[in-house]
Amino acid sequence: MAPSSPTTPPTPEVLARDLIHEAAHNWLNDALAAHDVSLPADVTFFSPWRGTPRPVYGFLHACWAFSLTVLYARQARRSAAGAVASFLDAHLHQQEGQFASALDSLAEALSCVSADAVRDRVSRAVGEAVESASTRGAIRALLPPPAP
Repeated sequence: MAPSSPTTPPTPEVLARDLIHEAAHNWLNDALAAHDVSLPADVTFFSPWRGTPRPVYGFLHACWAFSLTVLYARQARRSAAGAVASFLDAHLHQQEGQFASALDSLAEALSCVSADAVRDRVSRAVGEAVESASTRGAIRALLPPPAP
């Protein structure tokens, strides 16, 4: 996660967002290992978070971790005010653009994940993070269907 800037308020909400991001990486690593998922190292996707092509492993990590920060920020924003509200709004706006750039590649990246449970969990989190009333149908069409 990008380090907080000098204008980022040092608040519990900001720390929570960063901890959720890092915990998401830990969870995904554990889930991939628990399901013995091996991702191809030679398959890459453009990552808007880094601005470069990334192996499927890194691309999925970004999609997963940032989707959880969006879900958290959306909830935290409901009771935030002042600088915290501005910070969360900026984060949500930035992630909206990042996900708009990543969605076209997500279904293909998720097809590399052999474990239905992991693939479905990442797909659902990203879907919830980017979903809004105006985009619900378009986003669902881009994501792979959940396993039966």
